[in-house]
Amino acid sequence: MSFCSEVKSELLNLRLSGCCLSAYSYGFMLFGRSFSIKRIALQTASEDVAKGYCNAIFTSYRIKPQITKGGSKRPTFVAEVTSEADRLKILAENDFGMNTELIDDTIFVRECCFGAFVRGAFLACGNINDPEKEYRLEFNVKLETIALELQALFLGVGISLKSTKLGKGLKLYTKDSAVIEDLLTLMGASKHTLTIMDTKIMKSVKNNINRARNCDSANISKTVEASIKQRTAIEFLERADRLESLPIELLEAANLRKANPDATLKELCRLSTTPLTVSGLNHRFAKIIEIYEEIKK
Repeated sequence: MSFCSEVKSELLNLRLSGCCLSAYSYGFMLFGRSFSIKRIALQTASEDVAKGYCNAIFTSYRIKPQITKGGSKRPTFVAEVTSEADRLKILAENDFGMNTELIDDTIFVRECCFGAFVRGAFLACGNINDPEKEYRLEFNVKLETIALELQALFLGVGISLKSTKLGKGLKLYTKDSAVIEDLLTLMGASKHTLTIMDTKIMKSVKNNINRARNCDSANISKTVEASIKQRTAIEFLERADRLESLPIELLEAANLRKANPDATLKELCRLSTTPLTVSGLNHRFAKIIEIYEEIKK
């Protein structure tokens, strides 16, 4: 089962309070394939979603839509109110009238009703990606007028969604994990809200580990490069019989490096018989390399 299917399964299994039922079924129908006097229908790849659509309409209006299955490789399910009289009843009972290209916000009796409405809308036309791969949640809305109204309603509760053209409609979407958490919370999918949060924490931990590893690798590379440069200078001076003529502090540093070719500066400071700081030792090696380069010229 995909992550999106799991989220929709959680939403379908939520119990609704009396005031939210109409908003829920309204969102389900309005954002389905068709919602008009001519046709009230939902097309989906999920049989559970199709059954949830039928249950919502039956519970709200005592009307039982029919489900038909099509396709062989990729089955699709169409849940439809086939009777015109039933369609008229649905439109008249909530005073939707003939204007089914706008959202009737009078159905939001209480604050909780909007969350139920969004839940129905998401079940009808929404999609969410697996957070392990990509943060993305979207509503594929068939009509631009309805999409713009939904976008405005979301803004009213502090949720900002981007939009892109989708035929005659719009795709409302977000790639912001925090906004996805807010949307899932609004719809009531608390279990999968926590999943998103856990995934963010795990990704953050992994990123920190990778950064630390990369940093360690970079530091090791720098240490090796510095050591090679220092040893090259020391070996050259030794072959040129100039090593022993170096000032005592530089000769001590050179001998320390010769004896410990792979050690870091910090390790060399600990091995030194005289007190040394990393910056002090680094300065001595820089002086040795400077002498080497001058002689080489």
